[in-house]
Amino acid sequence: MSIKKSHIIRLLFKSRKGMMQAKEYNKKAKEFWKNKNEELVDEFTEIMESSSELELFKMSKDFVNKTSFTQMICSVSDIHDLRKIIKVFGKDVVYSDFINYGTRTGFLTVVIAPALAAAEALGDVDESNMEEWLYGIGICLPVAADICDSVLDDEVMRHPLIPYRLWLILHKLGAAIIFRIGLNHTRNIKTGDKKLDKKIMGRLFEGIKKVSQKQMIDYEVKDSHYVTVKKLDEIYDGKVCEIEATVFGTLPSKKTDIVKTFEEGARYFAGELQIADDFEDLIGDSNLQKLPEIPNPSFFLTYSIDLWKSGKRDAKKIMIEAAKKTLERGKEYHKDVVDAFDKLPKKFKTKPFFEVTLWYYNKVLNERFKEFSKGKTYSTLRSQLLQMMKS
Repeated sequence: MSIKKSHIIRLLFKSRKGMMQAKEYNKKAKEFWKNKNEELVDEFTEIMESSSELELFKMSKDFVNKTSFTQMICSVSDIHDLRKIIKVFGKDVVYSDFINYGTRTGFLTVVIAPALAAAEALGDVDESNMEEWLYGIGICLPVAADICDSVLDDEVMRHPLIPYRLWLILHKLGAAIIFRIGLNHTRNIKTGDKKLDKKIMGRLFEGIKKVSQKQMIDYEVKDSHYVTVKKLDEIYDGKVCEIEATVFGTLPSKKTDIVKTFEEGARYFAGELQIADDFEDLIGDSNLQKLPEIPNPSFFLTYSIDLWKSGKRDAKKIMIEAAKKTLERGKEYHKDVVDAFDKLPKKFKTKPFFEVTLWYYNKVLNERFKEFSKGKTYSTLRSQLLQMMKS
């Protein structure tokens, strides 16, 4: 399904306000991230330079205890070796490079603008609370989760100069430090309602626990090509959707009914974006020098294996059918997110922003499916897919 030019023109006339709001909040999001990126580098540097090796080890251990990712532990010896290499290259270079590598994620671009639009339209979110919430929960915690994910999946992007072993140690320790920074800022949220403050922290730790549990399931099945659709739903809902649901479910507002709407909508929105990302994996990205690959685990791979098990043997036809079924899964997420955000009050100030945002990312989903369906990467993926289906 492609988006016709006439549809875009109609949308512009129908929701010019939404387009203007999208422009406004995306501009604010870029500025917010620019400031917080610098702050994150500064805070990270401060902790790394002012903490003893034993204190950093305890920080790593605390992160492992909260997430159960024993693979992320850093020993005192590891930290000692890391500090040696930092002296060689210089702290300013190493730390800023790490933050830049660790925050190369599209997740930030689909959290900050919607979060600003939601918080400002609610009208009762104190400016300082909004900043602490969005920085702590909307940026630091997702970044820590993303870095953790890259370590567990053996997908840490290599540094051109720093030895890989030490660069990996920095990622493990860095995730723990950014996680700590996130919690520190979250604890600064004071709504004036102790019950609400406690509820926000409770929802946060509930989300952290769920994401950690589902990330572990994802880690356990990464060497197994086949994951049932039921298990995939569980992984996507916990590992991907829960992160964004936690961000919006902890909005420091007393309008809990609207917060619940945002929590529900954000969950499905993240699911739709993950399906779009899966298509991007199948297409590849020359800008990021990413070759086409079969995302594992993914609905595409599971559907492909199910088709193979049913007796089908034409790899091209299997890819076409599996892609269509994956798109249908994405459409289900889209319907759910639209239904959720339809619950926002009609006069909600930034509702047009969300309508345009949902339209745009659904357009991205459909266009990536259309691009994959052209078949340009079929020959590249064929041998990889056949091997996975036969194993």
